[in-house]
Amino acid sequence: MRKIYGWVLALVVLVIVVATPGCAHVEPTSTSQPVIQITDALGRALEFSELPKNIVITGRATQLLLDTLYLFPEAKERITHLEYRSQNPTNFLPLVDPLAEQKMGLERDAGVEQIAPLKPDVVIMKSYLKTDLGDPIEQVGIKVLYLDLETPEAFYREVEMLGTFFGNPLRSQEIVEYYQQRVQSIETRTQSIDDDHRPGVLVLQYSVTGDEVAFKVPPATWLQTRMVKSAGGNPVWTADNSGEGWTVVSLEQIAAWNPEMVFLVDYKGNAPEVVARLSRNEAWQSLPAMAAGKVYPFPCDFLSWDQADSRWILGQEWLAKMIQPELFSDLDLRDETISFYKQMYGLSDKGIEEQVLTLLADEVSIEQTSK
Repeated sequence: MRKIYGWVLALVVLVIVVATPGCAHVEPTSTSQPVIQITDALGRALEFSELPKNIVITGRATQLLLDTLYLFPEAKERITHLEYRSQNPTNFLPLVDPLAEQKMGLERDAGVEQIAPLKPDVVIMKSYLKTDLGDPIEQVGIKVLYLDLETPEAFYREVEMLGTFFGNPLRSQEIVEYYQQRVQSIETRTQSIDDDHRPGVLVLQYSVTGDEVAFKVPPATWLQTRMVKSAGGNPVWTADNSGEGWTVVSLEQIAAWNPEMVFLVDYKGNAPEVVARLSRNEAWQSLPAMAAGKVYPFPCDFLSWDQADSRWILGQEWLAKMIQPELFSDLDLRDETISFYKQMYGLSDKGIEEQVLTLLADEVSIEQTSK
């Protein structure tokens, strides 16, 4: 009986101790809520219990993704491995990440067998790679984050998402505002231009595969088309290209479109050389745009300014000055380039002068205006 009373007394004392404030601490029950919740370019929800610290970048267009990710200072600490691609110059990333070259360990078209042993928190790739590359990676339990970035709207939306992903929403707001203010400054001037004052413009990609030379035009919905319209031009190719990728066109089709201005893109960085070579070609000399000296190489420093890369805003400003020079006579492209690399990547004036502007000076003058 005394044992029973002893147990009862001990129980009463325990209840009193637990119930008395300051006498004991009871840990709250964990709710297991994720630290971040984001939605990627394919509308898929991803959850992370902590900010990802082991990030792998792979697949085609790796450099375009990296240039956007490195707009965030956290990227250099958290991106651990990346894939080397043809548009993956080793001379830019070291400017923003001293360890970039050490991270270029993935082989071209790296698959599950290379990526899984790295045990990444997440793998980031372009959205069109889901079936061929993303699905096999997810099947082994690795999270995949898809980015698109192919239109201004997608760029703004995904930069805002990356602000949450990196735990730095203030930076994402700064980035979006930087781009939107510059686009608005251009479109405020060009939106009222009537069709008669919008020159016919053709954006043309030059490519070589073996001995085969091809000229291609972008889809009507892609960034290059949007840039021409915003800059006050009329993209002459859109009625004939509603496809989902670059479409090969003949010289006869180019002549039929009869563009007043042609902007030539070469993703190998040789656009000025290509334009110079075409200017000596008899067939091209018959085109009115070439005869008028209005076939221009698209600017390229580390990458061409026309594509879905962080530099598209520079390409947008350059196009506006080229297509509507009178409207944008006050736009100083040198100042805009310096501002871009300072505010978006934190480069110094000296670094920009020596590492960036010299590339543009060698290839195409950023002060060039249409003739």
